[in-house]
Amino acid sequence: MTEHTQNKVSKAYLVLEDGTVYEGYSMGKSAKAVGEVVFNTNCSTYQDLLSDPTYSGQIVVQTYPLIGNRGVDPNPSSKLAASGYIVREWCVEPTDAHEYITLDEFLKRDGITGLCGIDTRSLTRKIRKNGVMNGAIVDSLDHMEELLQELKEYRVPPAIGKVTVSEPVRMEVENAKYELAIPDYGMRRGILQFLQQRGCNITLYPAYTSAQELLKNHPDGIMLSDGPGDPWDNPEIIAIIKELIASGKPIFGVGLGHQLLGVACGFEIEKLPVGHRGSNQPTRRLDTGRVLITSQNHGYTVAKDSVKEEVAEITHLNVNDGTVEGLRYKGFPAITVQFEPSDGNGYQDTAYIFDEFVAMLEGGKANA
Repeated sequence: MTEHTQNKVSKAYLVLEDGTVYEGYSMGKSAKAVGEVVFNTNCSTYQDLLSDPTYSGQIVVQTYPLIGNRGVDPNPSSKLAASGYIVREWCVEPTDAHEYITLDEFLKRDGITGLCGIDTRSLTRKIRKNGVMNGAIVDSLDHMEELLQELKEYRVPPAIGKVTVSEPVRMEVENAKYELAIPDYGMRRGILQFLQQRGCNITLYPAYTSAQELLKNHPDGIMLSDGPGDPWDNPEIIAIIKELIASGKPIFGVGLGHQLLGVACGFEIEKLPVGHRGSNQPTRRLDTGRVLITSQNHGYTVAKDSVKEEVAEITHLNVNDGTVEGLRYKGFPAITVQFEPSDGNGYQDTAYIFDEFVAMLEGGKANA
């Protein structure tokens, strides 16, 4: 933390539910922020990271030590979703300050509370050792007893209803071959371009849209999107998914959608001690043995022992902890992955998943 930076901010603290206190400096909005404290190993793209709806109710710790050397786009396409943001050091004077605003200005403008100047390496090690825990960014250590009780009782609230679209959104492409219906659980929009590039017209629907409404216009397939929170908090959506399964339409699930389809098929969900958050998560394809470097952001997983062989085949496993990263279903056409597939720069090794789904769409049209 440079002296120049310290002069621009005031004292602030991170308090964890076990009573641990980290002293640092205020960044962004000066206010109390409560959330589940998680870390992300990305080296960049913090603007996209903070706007990811799956961070709703969480305080994100950036493991990379210096953030904001490149400024922030003053006209972002989406609002920030995280409850708070923690970095070791933020850059006061970005190299492109004439075009962009500073990270501090960006957080202030969107009303996000931040903290800088703490030992993020120590904090990350603590989370890795003890598991994810609740915490609060505060500007005073008064009333610690009440704060610790609040942290003990805190639970990330269900957020899908807050981050889904409010009405159907239509996205069309030229020379479209397929129609997709996608209930939006709070997904990042970037993944949709890869489906559009493969000839898919897309209609995004509010998360709680009925199966009857999703199927009304006879889509060729369904995508179950990523989103925030615990899949068990969504019994209404699980019931809708069961009806979608019965329709026989090809289904593609990503992130939370992967978990929800698993729950709908009777599989169990486990909360991970730390979670997988970052752009360098190694995932092994079981059919080829190849390791894919994937982008992930989740705290729950489909329990491996609960996957019934007659219902689904495990297609991918996490190299670090052996947890389930992909499933292919047997009684109906569906594939799901825990990570976010992409065929953009740096992630071409997961692009084949989109092609597999499109092949399912083509097969469905041939059998219609």
